[in-house]
Amino acid sequence: MNTKIHNLSLEGVTGIIFGILSLFFIYFINDILNQYLSASKGVSLLPISFFQLLLIAICFFFMLFSYILIVFMNKKRKKSNSKKWELNAKQIRRIYLIHLFFGGIILYYIMVIGVLKLIIPASLILYGIATFLANKFTRGSTKILGILFIFNGILALIFSCYSFILWGVAFGIYHICYGIIYYNSI
Repeated sequence: MNTKIHNLSLEGVTGIIFGILSLFFIYFINDILNQYLSASKGVSLLPISFFQLLLIAICFFFMLFSYILIVFMNKKRKKSNSKKWELNAKQIRRIYLIHLFFGGIILYYIMVIGVLKLIIPASLILYGIATFLANKFTRGSTKILGILFIFNGILALIFSCYSFILWGVAFGIYHICYGIIYYNSI
């Protein structure tokens, strides 16, 4: 058994649930944006600054709920002694928190300068880089996941009209597949 397993894993049921949650979140954000742009729904009555704050709040609650879900699911795994609870988790959390902090600054800057079509590609590329860097503290398969996220980010740059689909494939489908592939290894 490979001992490079951490306590915030998206393997198994956790990855599947996170992927499904991500698909719902991305659909919800896409729907809200379409309502705002259609100017026929209640959301379209909000001033742009309030709408941006609404999107930021929704994203914050999604990230908070996702983190709580991942920690809760993995604590259950720890209690059942099905995986080792390692010190590598500190390194992985540090990598993701640094990328979340700097990624938040970059995404906020993108929003301020008004190039909103770069938000999804930038988020995919940043998450891909973080996943790629975390590879040496995990089973080694997260490198592939990171490369796929970076690839989707590049595709979202080139084909911006499909960016929500690529975002959904990356955060939803890739995590569901990752959870299913490593379901039996937990």
